[in-house]
Amino acid sequence: MLKFFFLKSLIILSFFFFNIKKANAEVLLFDLSHTKIEISDKNKNADFTIFGFTNSKSSLVLKIKGPNQKVILQKKKKIIGMWSWSKTGEFIYPGLFHYYTNKDDEEIDFEVKKDLFDNVRLIGKDDDNLKKDLIEKKMSLGLFLIKNNSFEVINKKMKNFFKIPVKLPKNSPEGEYTVSLNIIDSINNFESKKIKINVYKPGLSSLIFKFAHKFSFIYGLFSAMIAIGLGLIAGFIFRKYL
Repeated sequence: MLKFFFLKSLIILSFFFFNIKKANAEVLLFDLSHTKIEISDKNKNADFTIFGFTNSKSSLVLKIKGPNQKVILQKKKKIIGMWSWSKTGEFIYPGLFHYYTNKDDEEIDFEVKKDLFDNVRLIGKDDDNLKKDLIEKKMSLGLFLIKNNSFEVINKKMKNFFKIPVKLPKNSPEGEYTVSLNIIDSINNFESKKIKINVYKPGLSSLIFKFAHKFSFIYGLFSAMIAIGLGLIAGFIFRKYL
């Protein structure tokens, strides 16, 4: 199936190349092996592969961006002799952000890190140190990633065609992702079309995750009832047997 997809993509990409080459334009085309991605412990290979073509000599960056997530920042305060929490701001950032580059130099490294930093938004009192801490934490979990020299040449005789095998971490959030390919140079910053992919996880944990996000109030109420019930049972056992 994958070989058939690649051959089909190769023919389409070649057609575009020979028609656009006359205009001396930079060509940037890509496609994915599939767009519905299942994250499972059983799969040890790449989750999907990106096939592409370009005649550009510029720096290229492929971006995989997950659904946005939100974290509320709180500060502990003492009010009238009682401790309470007050909201000081909130982070909004992609649940996953992976960068794959075709080079490894200072210019592309600067552009990628700047883009990553700009996509982490802090609403409230801005603090660069908080942003850096969040980025470092997400990188340690594999949710933020910068992988240089990751474009693999498919055939030495056709160096314009490349592929990028992608393996998503187990803790990747479910939802809709976007994949885009970018040309970065000193004159302009061109972004290709965006392709959407859907990431999901099989099993009970996925069902609980979806229910918690779609019916957050019911999930919270149900969780509270379970906690109270377990507390009552533990108290009964303690009084009866201890």
